[in-house]
Amino acid sequence: MKKLLLIIITTLLVVSCSRKDTGKAVNIKGEILSGNPENVKFEFIVDNPITGRGETYIAQIDSNDKFSISIPIERIATGRMVIVGTRHDVCLLPGDDLFISIDENSLNFKGKGSARNNFLYQTEINNLWDRAYYEESNKGNLSPKEFLEAMNSFKQKRIDFLNSYTDYGKLEKEFINLYRVETEVIFENLIGSYLQRYSYYNKIPVDSLELPDEFRSIKYFSNITDDSKVISSDYLHNLRNQIYSKARGIYIADSTIDRKDAIYIALFDSLSGKTREYVLTKWICTELSWDKYDTVAINKFKQIEKGELAENTFVKAINKYQEKRSLINQPLHKEFTETVLVDTLNNQLTFGEMMSKYRGNIVYLDLWGMGCGPCRAAMPYSKILREKLGKLPVKFVFVSVEPVDDAAWNKVYEATFTKENHYIMKNGFNSRLLNFMEINWVPNYMIFDKEGKLIDYNADRPSSMVEQQETELEKTLRELAAL
Repeated sequence: MKKLLLIIITTLLVVSCSRKDTGKAVNIKGEILSGNPENVKFEFIVDNPITGRGETYIAQIDSNDKFSISIPIERIATGRMVIVGTRHDVCLLPGDDLFISIDENSLNFKGKGSARNNFLYQTEINNLWDRAYYEESNKGNLSPKEFLEAMNSFKQKRIDFLNSYTDYGKLEKEFINLYRVETEVIFENLIGSYLQRYSYYNKIPVDSLELPDEFRSIKYFSNITDDSKVISSDYLHNLRNQIYSKARGIYIADSTIDRKDAIYIALFDSLSGKTREYVLTKWICTELSWDKYDTVAINKFKQIEKGELAENTFVKAINKYQEKRSLINQPLHKEFTETVLVDTLNNQLTFGEMMSKYRGNIVYLDLWGMGCGPCRAAMPYSKILREKLGKLPVKFVFVSVEPVDDAAWNKVYEATFTKENHYIMKNGFNSRLLNFMEINWVPNYMIFDKEGKLIDYNADRPSSMVEQQETELEKTLRELAAL
C-alpha cells in the first residue's frame, strides 16, 4: 500500500510540476491622504473557492505616503483591505490595475477594477455589506420569525441596491453573479445557524421553538444545493460541514450503517454535479491538512468526472501533504527556523534560536491565542498533563498567534497557568512557519524530539480524559522522554 501511495504521489508531483501558472497579477497603487498608517494589508484574498484559503499581502507606506503592491490571482478573488484596523471588502480580477486614494473617512478606487470596489465600499457605507448580516445574527435577540423577516429584508435591500447602482453597467457579469450568489449563501448560512445562537442566548430549548418553514427546509441538501453557487467558498465550506449532520440522520435512520459509511453516503450520494465535485475535493483537502489520507474519498474522486480546478486543487493538496510528511524526523526546515518570534521581554528571536534553548527536552508546542475559546478551554488539561509528567524532560511551549501588549502578559499567564516558555509569532498568521504548513487556525499542536526534530505537526489536544487515564498524548510524550 505504501509503495502504491508513493507511486501515486510521485506521478502527481510530475503532473503538477509540468503545469504552468496561468494567473495574472493584480497591480495596486495608492496614496494616503490623511492619517499615519505604516502599511495597507490585503487579507484573506481567496481566489480558489474549493480551498477557501486566504492569503495576506502587505504594502508598506513610503516617505511620500504612497504604496504599491502586486497580488497574484488566477480567478476572481475576494478579501479585505485593512488600514489601521479598519476593514473594507475588496474584489479582484486578474489584470486589475487599481489606484486607491485613502482618507481617514473615505476610500476612492480608480483604474481597471474600480467600479466593483467602489460599489463594495458603497454597500459598506449603506450598511448593506455582509458584516451587517452577521452583526444582527450575533445579537440573538430576535425571535426566529423576526430574524427571518430581517434577513429577507437585508437580502432584498442588497439586491435592490445592486440593481439601482449608478455604475451598474460598469460592473462585470462575473462580479454581479458572485455578489448575487454570496447574498443568497450568507442568508442561508445565517438562517441555518441562528437557532442555536437564539436558543443559547435566551435559554430556550431549540425543540420548543415555533419555526417558520424556511428554518426547516434549509436543513435539506436538496433545498440549498445549486451548482451555480460553487463560486462561493462559503457555500462549499458550509456544505462540507453539514455532511456530519446529514450522516447523523442516515445512521440514526438505519442502525446497520456505521458512522463512517454514513459520512460517505452523505458525501457521495446526497450531492451531485459540480457541488459534489467541489465539496468532495474540499473534503479531501481538509483531511489532508489534518494529516489524514482518506483512501475511500480519494478513490471516489478519481472515478468521478471533474474539471481542471478540482484536479489541480487535489494535486496541490497531495503534494503539500507529502511535503509535510517528509519533515518528520528531519532537521527543522528553514521556514521553521527562520520564523521570527518575540519573547515576554519584547526581544526578537528566531524559531530556531528558541528551539535551541530546549535541546535535550521534548517540546510540546501549543500554537494558540487569547481570543480563541477552544485554545483556552484546553489549558486546564494542559496544566494537569504538565503536572502528571512531573520532572520528565518535557517542555510545554506556548506561542501566541496574536500580539500581546506588555500589560497583558499577566492575563496570558493566568490563562495558561504558567509564566514559563511564552512567545509570540511576530507576524501572526502571516508567519513563515504557519504559511508553509498552511495553518490558518488555532489551537494547533506540534511535538519535537530532544534534538529539535519534528515528530508530529498535528498532535493531539489536551483533553479532560487526562484526569481519568493515560491518554495517547501523555503516552507519546512519556515514551519520547524516555529515549
